Formats: sequence, structure tokens, C-alpha cells
Amino acid sequence: MKREEITDMKTESPKQWLSLEQWRKDPEFAKFVENEFQSSPLAEGGVVTKEGGWARREFLKLMGASMALTSFGCVRRPAQKIVPYANRPAELVPGDNSYYTSSFVDGNEGFGLVVTAREGRPIKAEGNPSHPVNKGKMSVRAHAQILDLYDPDRLSGGKKGSAAIKFEDLDKEVKMAIAAGGVALLTGSVVSPAKGQLLRDFGRKVNADHYVWDAITEEYVRQGQEECFGKSIYPRYRYNKAKYFLSIGSDFLGTEGHPTEANVQFGEVRKPGEGMAKLVSFESILSLTGMNADTAYRVRPSQLLDVVLGILHHLVIEKGHSKYSSDNTVKAVLEGYGAVNERLGLPEQTIENVAKELWGHRGESLVLAGSQGRNALDLQIATNFLNVVLENDGKTIDAGLSSRTGYQGSTAGLKKLIEEMNKGSVKTLIINGVNPVYSAPRALGFAEALKKVKTVVYVGRRADETGEVSTFTAAESHSMEAWGDAELQEGVYSIQQPTIRPLGESRSLEEHLMAWAPDGTFSSASYYDYLRDYWKNTIQKNNRTGIAKSDFEDFWLALLEEGVFDTVGDKRDRTDSARRFNTSALKKMKKMAAGGDYEVVLYQKSALRDGQLANVAWLQELPDPVTKVVWDNYVMVSLKTAHTLGLETGNMAELKVGNEVVKVPVLVQPGTDDHTLALALGYGRTAAGQVGNGIGVNAFPLIALEEGVASFVADASLSKTSGRYKLANPQGHHAMEGRQIVVEATLEQYLSNPEANIHRHKMMTMWSKHEYNGIKWGMNIDLNACTGCSACVVACQSENNIPTVGKQYVIEGRIMHWIRVDRYYAGEPTNPEALFMPVTCMHCDNAPCETVCPVAATVHSTEGLNDMVYNRCVGTRYCANNCPYKVRRFNWFDYVKDVKSPQHLALNPEVSVRERGVMEKCSFCTHRIKTAKHDAKVEGRELKDGDVVTACQQSCPTNAITFGDVNDSDSLVSKAMGDKRTYALLEELNAAPALKYRSKIRNAEKIFSSNQGHGEGHH
Repeated sequence: MKREEITDMKTESPKQWLSLEQWRKDPEFAKFVENEFQSSPLAEGGVVTKEGGWARREFLKLMGASMALTSFGCVRRPAQKIVPYANRPAELVPGDNSYYTSSFVDGNEGFGLVVTAREGRPIKAEGNPSHPVNKGKMSVRAHAQILDLYDPDRLSGGKKGSAAIKFEDLDKEVKMAIAAGGVALLTGSVVSPAKGQLLRDFGRKVNADHYVWDAITEEYVRQGQEECFGKSIYPRYRYNKAKYFLSIGSDFLGTEGHPTEANVQFGEVRKPGEGMAKLVSFESILSLTGMNADTAYRVRPSQLLDVVLGILHHLVIEKGHSKYSSDNTVKAVLEGYGAVNERLGLPEQTIENVAKELWGHRGESLVLAGSQGRNALDLQIATNFLNVVLENDGKTIDAGLSSRTGYQGSTAGLKKLIEEMNKGSVKTLIINGVNPVYSAPRALGFAEALKKVKTVVYVGRRADETGEVSTFTAAESHSMEAWGDAELQEGVYSIQQPTIRPLGESRSLEEHLMAWAPDGTFSSASYYDYLRDYWKNTIQKNNRTGIAKSDFEDFWLALLEEGVFDTVGDKRDRTDSARRFNTSALKKMKKMAAGGDYEVVLYQKSALRDGQLANVAWLQELPDPVTKVVWDNYVMVSLKTAHTLGLETGNMAELKVGNEVVKVPVLVQPGTDDHTLALALGYGRTAAGQVGNGIGVNAFPLIALEEGVASFVADASLSKTSGRYKLANPQGHHAMEGRQIVVEATLEQYLSNPEANIHRHKMMTMWSKHEYNGIKWGMNIDLNACTGCSACVVACQSENNIPTVGKQYVIEGRIMHWIRVDRYYAGEPTNPEALFMPVTCMHCDNAPCETVCPVAATVHSTEGLNDMVYNRCVGTRYCANNCPYKVRRFNWFDYVKDVKSPQHLALNPEVSVRERGVMEKCSFCTHRIKTAKHDAKVEGRELKDGDVVTACQQSCPTNAITFGDVNDSDSLVSKAMGDKRTYALLEELNAAPALKYRSKIRNAEKIFSSNQGHGEGHH
């Protein structure tokens, strides 16, 4: 849109809109929607676009997600489990899947896994339903580790400088360097108890100091706990015990804490009805948490502390609630916070109303604060006190059992290491699990200090930015190639077992250290033996409960089968007494001075996070849940800021923080505070690999230091520069037109009428009705449960061999995902409501695609599936043109040609890899249906509800997706279809879809959207 037109947007905008262009009814948007594909397949120009980013086949040769269906002869098994086919055991049947329990740690998240392997190669990772942390659910990044395993850019063997070196020679040289003394280790947080013990054993033997640092730190949470309660911990939040959530700049559903666990438990308390939990959010930029809020408010990052103190002032000082109302220390701190609404520009009575609702839910509320923002320690202290006043401590906050003890990374640790390096005390530095040359705050001077270290040994899966400047690099095994364990929460122990032998020459960090340690350091012959000994002599010895009651061999086998040893059990849900709050901590808070004209927030995207998985194309091409942009980062600005600075989406601008300047494209983003700028971390990699290199800009140098600790918010300035940049945003490529898209209602409306705002049509048709005498497959998606996390998208991509296409072809409308999560806004762009709608093939009874296909490539099955016969398809695309839901994907190019090994090993052999020139779309995981039928037949029984679970359904953290036999009156999907909230998308078209939705219920007084001009009832 033109800059001078930005403020002229008060025309009759739609109730629900996908973008600002649609909101203002821009003719260009209508033209964009009309042209589903933005270019011709015959227009095959250059390799790289002017905007940057790979295009066409040349990109596909490099990316880690387009894999060739070649020979599967490369059979590799874990070293301890190799079984030669010449003596194949009876239980190993070629063509059948094997399943291994394992675990995966990803920054601040951890997962219990069940890894599916086919003839010695893992092809899919799913959640372990027995694991108490993720309960069988997954994140987009947990699914993406399969592609990370088969990344052709992974390091193999060792390097001395840029020259290859054998492990045997590398071991000799590193051992000599260690023997000379002055050894230090730098790692990320270690959540593996056995690994932690080995690091301590190694450190004691060689007199090495161990420094722990995480690129994106949550140390303020631990510091706040220590200041307030005397113990540095990361508590476990009991989201499923809360009836009222208050988020103060905390994206707990997206990136902070353990988002998958949060989504699982949040979904349990958000069911419509009496007692449905409420979420209120105060934030500066639109986050996944804020988009799920019933009510959201926009404030500057430096004003978040004022919100908490304003609520405390109203509760403690004005209303005299809690025993702290007579505490002079508390009174002195809270004085001056009685007029917060006006000062922050909030609607009248906002603070008072939120405080009243919180007090009405004391003991069953939960206040969470951002852990990486401005004055973050003060914000944590104030939030801890508010939770104590609300009597939440010990009820919705668990500090005694299952807290996250392993996350100990701190800026202080890295600073201390840098000081020692600058003094010359560190002669040999071993680095693993972090990439400080790329992601350490530039103000700390890590790269400069590293030059003073004689020997730098980098252990990693890639020769990344830190590996490039190291003396030695040693290949690290993937978590699917190595033994290990994890204590994701205190007392919850997970095993990590390899599911494939190392694809190249690599070892785990533990194996490397055992090879480099002085002779006689370890009595165990291998890390596998060390791990078993640790579990026998420490974990089992101290926890003789459950499966650990038996002898060790039985315990070990049971552990490998179950994947988790939970010593907490039912005690996890007990109510504890509240901890004593140290009121003197309140006096340490400093009154925050107003920021400058603009403050920048350096935030995480849920897919890319700190950038360690930047070379995984699935994550680069996953539409961001908030902006829906792929393959880039950008500076987000509000509509008002764009007008003030003369900016529009696609302009290039200079973002300046202190002395650091980056040139970055602009995105005008609804829901952004007018004084806030935002730039995502994890981009701008130079040594990620051929997929991740050169994508976006590096935001880590902009991190400020606040009292020596990393702060991801700082004063900033923004100015327009020359040039334009094309951002790839698939939101709108497949826009639907209809009167009733996402139906939502308030909780009050729902309680008075469960069908609130649903418009139903009396259908007249010329079609003869399909008769289903046996099974009729159907799916139901609860829009109230969907949080937009997009785990379903990557789960489907991994399950069904769906390729990525690269930035240029996303721009041209050729993104291939079989399931998309549409994000709609409602209301004004300054502070809109957000709505999510997963959309996939509807498997319509009256399928518009079937009637227009000239070769009968898309046909209807006897069980209600809309099947695709790929061999018949000649690529007319009539079906796509006739599909009102825009869910069919045309395979423009040969995605299976010229792909580097070992990418083909990630393919699911149960799903055919489509050739160029055919139409493809969701199949309701028909291969899983066939497998379930076969298993039931072998077992001599009827197929039962729950036997078939689609890939998207299996991963959804909130159980928003239900699938099964609609004709079975006892099935969950049949009951969901009978729910009065259920409606058919675009029902008036009489396509009779097999996928239906349940309406969104918002626990708020009013909503901004309606049913797009249609009233309730029937006609």
C-alpha cells in the first residue's frame, strides 16, 4: 500500500481479515487472491532472485527437505543393537516399523520420544504418551530433528583448521593440549544427569572449570526466585490448575519456559463451559500467547513492570488484601502506582478490573512474566510477589517437585570465562552445544578474547561460526545416534537411545571427553557402560520405586521400553504450603525511566529460536504463527509508526541500538505497540549450511547488557533507507471467500446458546447422497483448542514426504504444505483479536474437485475419502480451481531429483513421493488407516476407535483434532460432530465436507468479529 494511504483505512473493512491489504480492501489484494499462482511454470529464469533466497531446482539440490526416493540399501543400526540380516531374528520383519523410546532436548524444552525406524533408519519422531512432561505431544522443532539428522552439511570426522584430521591424530593433539593445563569447558545448560557427572569427573581430573551459558537465557527467572525465596530454581507452572492467566510479556505458549507442556495443560482448562479459564495479556508485540488471549493490551516494554505494580497497589494498598497490606516495606515500594491506567494509556478501570478478577481467582490463578525483557529481574520479583499475594505459590506454582533444575546457563558464566581468557589463564577451551561467536552479545567481546586462547576445541554437528575459528573441530553425533539421558524436570528421568549408527564419523561429547581424558580417568570402556553404571549406582540406588524395584537388568530393559522413569508420580499434583517471601527483595527494584521514542524487542520465533536449526528447511518455510512470513526476519512496526517514519512493508530501514546498526526490511504488523520495534533472533547465519546461510540478518549483536546480564530490549532508532525487499508471505495465497469462516462467540453467548453465531443453511441439492454402510471417516477440529502452534504442519510434512520449495516459489504461490493454519484478525489493526483455523482437504461428499477432473484422478472412496490416483493425474489443475477451500497443491517441479545423500533416508516408505506435474493434498493419512486395518485383521478383531490416529492429530498439544469413524456412535469424532458448536466451513456451497469445526469461544465480554454479516439460525 502507498504510504499516504496508510491512515485512510476506515472503509467498510471485513469482520475477519488476513492482512492489512484485505482489511482496507486493497484492489491489489483482490488481484493477488484471484491469481492463485503468481507465475507460469514456463518462466524459469535465474537461480537466485534479487531479493535473495534460492529458487527452483538449484535450491532443492541443497535443501534438507526435498529428498530422493532412491535405494534404501544404507541400513545402519545402533552399535549396541546391530542385527545381521543373515541371522535375522523372528521379530524383525522387513517392511515393518520398529519403535524406540528416546528423548530430545532443545534449548529450554525437552521431549520424551517414540522414534519410528524402518529397516535401521529413523523416519519419524513422535511424542511418548507415557512421558509426564510432553504427554505424547510435539513441537515443530522436535519433529524437525529428523531432517537435522539427515542434513548433508553435517560435519564428519575432525578438522585442524580447515584440513581434515583423523580422530586418532586429533585425540593425541587434544590430549597433549589438555595435559599442559589451563583447561576450561563451555557448554549450554546440561539437563543430562549422567553427562553432568562425566563433566565433573573430567573437570576434576584435568583441573578444568566448567562454564554454562545459553544464547537465549532465562536466568532472570532463577535470579528472581533466589531473591524472593532464597533458592535459585526454575519452578514448574501448573497450567492445568489455573482458572485465570495473566501474561506480562510472557510468551509461555510460544517460546518461553516449556511451551509444549504449557499448551498441553492450557488446553485442559480452556474447554467451553462453566469454569473455563481466562487469559489476559499485556505485551508490546503480538505473540502466540497474546493471540490466544481473551483480552489483550498493548504497552511499551519498559511499562510492563508498571502493570504488575499497579495491580499490586490496587490489591494491597487500596483494597487492603493479604497480610502484606500493613507491611511498611511493601507500602513504600508500591507508593506512586495508583494511577497506572492514565500513565500507560490503558482504557479506564483496566488495572482495577484485572486486579478484581485475579483476586476472585486467588489460589487458582497464575501470573507469568517475560524473562528476557527490560528490567526483567525487577519484573520477576514483582510477579513473584503478586503470585504470593494471590496465594498461588504451592498451588499453581510448584517449587518443591519437578522444577527445571538443569537450566543453569547465565551471562555471568560467560563473562567470567571471557575474563579468564583475557588474562591468559585459559590455554585450552572445549566448546559444545553453543555458538558464542555468532550469538554472544557483542559487547562482551567473546570473539576477541577467543583469539588469546592457544587451543580451541569445538565439538559440534557443523563447522559453524565458532567452529570456523577454532583450532580443532570434532564432529558430534546427533541425539538419535548416541546414548544419553535427561532430567527434564526434577525426578523425571528420560533415556536417550540411538536409533541409527552414526551416519558419518562422529562421537558424542561424552565419548570425545573420555577419549581426551588422561589414561585411567574412567573405568568404563565406553559411554554406554558409563551411562549404565550411573543409572545403576545413582538413579536406581536412590529411587527404589516403580520399575526400579527389580534388579538392574530388568530395570534397564523396562527403561528402554518405557523411555521414562518418573519418581514423582501422583505427588506431582499435590498442594504445597506457600514459601516465605523475602519482602526486602522489593526494595531492590528500581523505578524504570521512560524509554526513548522507540524500544526494540529482540524476540524468538517458535520455529527458528536461537538459529541452531537454521539449516532445516522445514523450519525456514514454516509460516510464522504471528506474521506468516517465511524465509526471513524483519523489523516489525505498528501502523502508526510506519506512517510517522514514512515506511511501508518491504522498505529497507536501518535499525540502530547503541553503536550497532543493521539494515533490515520492514513489516507493518498489526498488534504492535506504537513505541515498539521488533526483530527476530536466529537469522543472519554465515556457517549454518547451504540452506541457512545468508537468510535474514543477525540480531544478536544488538543485545544490550543490563547490569551485566543480557537484555533483549533496548532503546533504538529506525530510519528508512533506499531499496525494497520482497517478503514471502503465503497468507492470502489460498484465501477463501464466504460468509462464515471462523465462528466465534463469547462464553456468555455460548452458555445461553451453544450454537451462538453459527448460521446453518437448509440445503437443497441435485446430488444423490453417498451411502456408507460401513466406515465413514471424518475429522473434527476444535477452534477453541487450537493455539496456532503449527506442530500439525511439520508433523504432516514429515509423515507425508512433503517438500519445501524455497522463498521465490512461496512468493509465487507454490508452497506445498498439505495443512495450513490460517490466521485471521478481527477488530482494528492497533490491537486486533486473532483467530486460528487449520485447513486441509475436506474430503467432501459432494467434492467439487471430483466432478471436473477429466481423467478421474481424484475419486471418492467407499469410506468417504477423497483419494488421489497420482498415475492418472495429468496436471490440468481444474480441481484446484474448483476447490473453494484452496487445499490442493500442484507439484510444479521434480522435487526428487539430484538430492544429496543421506536425505532420502528420511522418507516415509508408506507414502509415495509424487512426481512432477501431479496434484497432491491431504489423504487423512490413508496409509495409517490401512496399517490399522491390517493390524486388526492379524489380531482377529474389529477396528476400534483410536486405532487410527492421523499425524496432525497425534502431535497436536491441545488435542484440537479428532479423527475416526463418524458412523460409530461411540467414537470420539462422532460425539464431536454432534456437539452443538460444530459447523461446516462454507456450508452454503453444499460440498458436504467430512472435516468440520467447533466454534471458537472467547472468555470475554465482547468480540470484534461476527459471522461475516450472516445472522444466527437457518434459512
